[in-house]
Amino acid sequence: MRRIIVLLLIYQPLWADKLWAAELWATESWQATLQHQLLQQWTDISGDAHGNRVSLVGLSPDYQLPACSQALNIELARPLQPGRNGVELRCASPWWQQFVAVELHVMESVAILTQAARSGDSTASASIQFVQQDLGNLQQGYIRNPEQLQDMEFRRNLRPGTVITPDMLISKLLIERGALVRIHLQRGAIQLQTEGDALSLGRKGDTIRVRNRRSGKTLTAEVIGPGEVTIR
Repeated sequence: MRRIIVLLLIYQPLWADKLWAAELWATESWQATLQHQLLQQWTDISGDAHGNRVSLVGLSPDYQLPACSQALNIELARPLQPGRNGVELRCASPWWQQFVAVELHVMESVAILTQAARSGDSTASASIQFVQQDLGNLQQGYIRNPEQLQDMEFRRNLRPGTVITPDMLISKLLIERGALVRIHLQRGAIQLQTEGDALSLGRKGDTIRVRNRRSGKTLTAEVIGPGEVTIR
């Protein structure tokens, strides 16, 4: 389950791009209004409305802004995302504006190595756990779905505690040079299969050359599985 924390810090940059207008209710503080709108915006983006939590850091709980009798304009410099976001609060009546920095923390389970892995090790044999992490701190990427680890191996040596990112992985070698391969060919409703010899190494999704054993012709095919290629 995903948990969201919003942290607010006062600062003074210049922001643009109107995002939405939120009504500042007399019974609700501006902090609560802002938090509510940010969480609603993130829910609309992520589709996850469960387990969200908000806290304010760097601001006194009693920090006050002037009352706003009309809609409170809330503007972002860019689409809301985990990590630092700049926000401008602006009231039309009476007119005032306030700039704040919003730290959106989205907690989600990501793949982490619990034991060291060497270059070429299979992810299937590696010690991997999915642990809650702050996505705002994972600017290099992360793995959320176990399916992303299937038929993969590590590009380099990695230490325990490493958050696994897509660029650390490479598809396992599925076809060796000279290996027997099954060639799949589909033309409309017709599906044909024949045997061939791989003329180069291949990982899933790679395009390699194969020689059709029956015709002797050299073909270009895509690797779709262990010993399996297809002619597109």
